[in-house]
Amino acid sequence: MKERPFITLCYDHLGGLLGDRLARRLVELGWVAPDPTPGVTPLGWAGFAELGLDLSPLTASRRKPVTFCLDHIGAHLGFLLLRHMLAAGWLARTGDDLALTPAGESALRRLGVNLEA
Repeated sequence: MKERPFITLCYDHLGGLLGDRLARRLVELGWVAPDPTPGVTPLGWAGFAELGLDLSPLTASRRKPVTFCLDHIGAHLGFLLLRHMLAAGWLARTGDDLALTPAGESALRRLGVNLEA
């Protein structure tokens, strides 16, 4: 059986093991409510703001705000998370791939995301 990649893109959001683990941690933190009605919680609005992630586009978009795409976060929040992680230097593009940077590793560890392969 082929091992699942650690970092992948799923359409316009983060996938792979890292996407799954980040989603799981955001639910554990209470920042994102899981199914059946996924959404950003008040605690999540504050937490994402502390990370420097502006979620105001979620309120002004026709796009679905939050979904779970398999085990990771998709829809508009998934897009905003990926964009923020790239802009903040947590992830870097390496050709067609993404790589976790030292800054990203540090930030995600502070959030309590499991980064072990």
